[in-house]
Amino acid sequence: MALELIVAIDFGTTYSGVCWVVNCGERRIHLVTQWPGTSASNSNVEKVPTLISYNGREPQNWGYSVKRAEKNSFKWFKLLLESSHTLRAKAEPIVASTSLLRDLDKSVDDVATDFLHLLWEYAQDDIRKEYGPNWNTMYKVKVVLTVPAIWSPAAANKTKDVARAAGLPDNVFLVSEPEAAALAIMREKNAEGSSLKVGDSFVVCDAGGGTVDLVSYTIVSVDPLQLEECVVGNGDLSGSVFVDAAFENYVKSIVGIEKYNSLRERNKEQMMREFESTVKRNYSGDNQDCFVELVGVGDIPNQHVEDDQIILTPDVMRNLFDDIVGRIISLVKGQVDEAERKGFNVKTILLVGGFGCSNYLYKTLEDAHREDGIQVLRGPGAWSSVCRGAARWGLENAIAPTSQGSEVSKTLTVHIARYSLGICVSEPFDGNRHLEADRVFLHDRKFYATNQMEWLLKKGERVEVGTPLTAQLTKSIQLGTFDGLFDIGVRTFTAELYCCYDDHPPSRKEHSVQQLCTVEYAIKCGKLWIENSYRDPLTRDKWRDVTFTLLVMLDSAILYFMVGYQGEPVAYTVAKYQNALF
Repeated sequence: MALELIVAIDFGTTYSGVCWVVNCGERRIHLVTQWPGTSASNSNVEKVPTLISYNGREPQNWGYSVKRAEKNSFKWFKLLLESSHTLRAKAEPIVASTSLLRDLDKSVDDVATDFLHLLWEYAQDDIRKEYGPNWNTMYKVKVVLTVPAIWSPAAANKTKDVARAAGLPDNVFLVSEPEAAALAIMREKNAEGSSLKVGDSFVVCDAGGGTVDLVSYTIVSVDPLQLEECVVGNGDLSGSVFVDAAFENYVKSIVGIEKYNSLRERNKEQMMREFESTVKRNYSGDNQDCFVELVGVGDIPNQHVEDDQIILTPDVMRNLFDDIVGRIISLVKGQVDEAERKGFNVKTILLVGGFGCSNYLYKTLEDAHREDGIQVLRGPGAWSSVCRGAARWGLENAIAPTSQGSEVSKTLTVHIARYSLGICVSEPFDGNRHLEADRVFLHDRKFYATNQMEWLLKKGERVEVGTPLTAQLTKSIQLGTFDGLFDIGVRTFTAELYCCYDDHPPSRKEHSVQQLCTVEYAIKCGKLWIENSYRDPLTRDKWRDVTFTLLVMLDSAILYFMVGYQGEPVAYTVAKYQNALF
């Protein structure tokens, strides 16, 4: 049997990473650190920018090779895979990418597919350098792709479809970014003798370039590592690129728009690179000036610009950081307060992600929680912790024995629902409970109330990962022409699943209830003849009521479905999610 090679891809909003590991021997994780288009200042880096540019409709450059002057370049396009994202319109890069999609007549699926294809091709080249041209015949390849914990199942499913369209293997597995980060940091801390023990709770703050993702966990077992979610996770567009934007806006304000626009693009690009990779990461809130070079700006009296140097005073630096850092502190406090309100003992905040490398964010978080005794930990390689954790997830988690071949996490054992999930049903009409507008008269000559919600899962409820939710689907059918005996084909049925993000979902289908997906399933008609028939009293048409069992399985990042009849799976089950906006 061929050995397994796991490739982990951290597909990020602003930066993406790749690592791989062979599931035998030392299981040493290889992190890709050499990227095309890098300069001497970033020739050994853990991630590559999630950027792609086009010449017409064809990809031109990607990653570090994309220059600021390229007009047809996309950034932050990953967030457009989540059509329900309520904060997208607030960020300029998202607005710009949305406009460019229309100009180039492309979909976000096209752009994400092109980028992942280029990233996957480069990852394979890196593996080829280690094991030679026949590496893919030596190993069975398994790909683990990360997604934000706050994403909807539709966005996670779309990410999986995009990955397959990009040429990745069919067995692409998804894991949430905080779960991957927790796995990496906890494994490394355990190796060093971590103080965290069974029963302790901790908050993962995955502070990236564009987004911040927060999830709280309780330790069920240390070895093997098993975690339970504590409360509903949350997140926001509060990444480090907003600090970059604040810095560039500040430079424009002191230099002047006209002069700034006249400077060479590569000099401005170098200025931003220096601020991002050096000044921003090393700043810790001390009272020293910081310096960033902007070639060509010269001297500007009384504006702290001297000899092509932008001088950033301590007050200026704090102003650049404090808005975004304040938002993150508030998000973390919300997670800690909610976890402790529900009786969990939060001992630690794990700070990961690109912005997690910021000394100022680390110190501010530490100061905010000093009095309550919660420690803030940031392991080495915080920027690549999600990627490394995804590789570890691939090593430690198995494929569940279901007809879908779904992955079920051994690490995350309990999931807290971020939304309510249900089906729309008809109930016998009750004038005391139902609206007159929902009353209908059906073929059995009885009144029913339509548009009634049966919630399989409500927001905030605990769900054991791998344990299915169940619902009974009753369909009234007619078999054959005039109920003849020759209907032996396949009958296809559909069931719509709905979701609601309200804390308390309504009892009927209202505006807050949105269709999530349609589950299609089929069964041979010959199996349905066993159902008892009855006639419409008025038309004398013959009907049969058939009851199917819908199983919905939740993993940390995606939903899986199965439909059964009379204790056996039906011919097939396919979920079709609602179309995204782009």
